[in-house]
Amino acid sequence: MRRLSVWNPWGMLPKGFLDLDEEWEAMSDIEMDVYEEGDQVVVKVKAPGFKKDEVDVSVESGKVTVVGNAQQEKEEEDKKRKYYRKEISKSSFTRSCVLPVDVVPDKANANFEDGVLTITLPKSEEAKPKKIKVDVS
Repeated sequence: MRRLSVWNPWGMLPKGFLDLDEEWEAMSDIEMDVYEEGDQVVVKVKAPGFKKDEVDVSVESGKVTVVGNAQQEKEEEDKKRKYYRKEISKSSFTRSCVLPVDVVPDKANANFEDGVLTITLPKSEEAKPKKIKVDVS
């Protein structure tokens, strides 16, 4: 008796090839900018519709993570209404980014204004540029 096997072309791809978490995250409605400005790294996250108490920030192992958890409307309030269209929903998000340099998380500052979260992270002393005096002979 001859045994048949099914050919699976996906099995030929390298491991992790279809691991699209970072790409999917980048296509999120929650936009993120990360840049250096002087002796600090600045992370800006555009999170419209969220309140400052619905957003948490953590910095760990050279990575900044911003999590937003919007409070859902109470079900009994929703039942009192007769909707003709309901497209606005409260949701949650998570955005993470590896920081370009070492920072001092304990001295970080965060400000949330007009739906934009701005996180300022001072660079560690090791990450700051050093000036070296050159003697000319």
